[in-house]
Amino acid sequence: MAILLEAAYLLLAAAREGVCFRHCLTLGRQSYLPGNTESRHLLQEAGYDPDAFPELYEGEYGTRYAEPFFKILGAERVDSLDASPMEHATIIHDLNLPIPEELKSQFHVVYDGGTLEHVFNFPTAIANVMEAVKPGGRLILHTTGNNYFGHGFYQFSPELFFRVLSEENGFKVERLIAIEYGPRRRWFEVLDPETIRARTPLINPFPVLLYVQALKTEAKKVFREWPQQSDYVVMWDSKEQSGGGSACGPRDALAKVKQVLIERTPRLARFLEAFLFSQFNRGFSFRNRTAFRPVNKHRLFRRPA
Repeated sequence: MAILLEAAYLLLAAAREGVCFRHCLTLGRQSYLPGNTESRHLLQEAGYDPDAFPELYEGEYGTRYAEPFFKILGAERVDSLDASPMEHATIIHDLNLPIPEELKSQFHVVYDGGTLEHVFNFPTAIANVMEAVKPGGRLILHTTGNNYFGHGFYQFSPELFFRVLSEENGFKVERLIAIEYGPRRRWFEVLDPETIRARTPLINPFPVLLYVQALKTEAKKVFREWPQQSDYVVMWDSKEQSGGGSACGPRDALAKVKQVLIERTPRLARFLEAFLFSQFNRGFSFRNRTAFRPVNKHRLFRRPA
């Protein structure tokens, strides 16, 4: 549970765009991981005087907590919630269980830097943090996407957050960015599958974290109806309107060729299939511009002309 350099960029950008951080709740007590040189460059790029925040540089690297960073964002109070008192969180509560009424609609920002993927009862946990946000406040998540096998209980699809943080539940996703933790640290805006009418599959060689920023537009009962994946909803609606039909849909030419190959040369068919479902296929990579749009993080701090 930590503020990484990429999350620090995006949180500073959010503060500059007017997000109020006055009273924050973090899931777990967050560590602060950027080094001193990185922090100074980041603050300078964001328009802050790096020497105005000496608390940010106190202590040894890897042992710092993030409260001084949240104060830079404008926080007057930073609470932390954890199932264990080990790191001296201000609120002890297991997110597998519903939060008490006194924690609901209390926080301008609820921030998760790596907790939800470790909570078994995810529907209750995400409902808890949604309910903790004030109307007009933000839920901000920096959580696991691709290639975090074995890290926690879960690694998440972007569509999960588009469907959960939706108008039906009183939220609107403002920013969803996939950050690839490879040598270049590439950033990509992820488009809503419901809008582009396509899934956003990804097969890549490096870990990917998702940064999700969502506005709470109004207080609503969360999960009055359970979210459904958007392409299935479209499929079900079209089948109902047409009077039914095969759930497999129409067979295109590629599917027919694949069937012939599997029957006649199965080894070749499976060999070719490995390339079809791989990063070499544009549709399964960050080269898919229908689903992913490159983001230049340095432009986040440019002032409008």
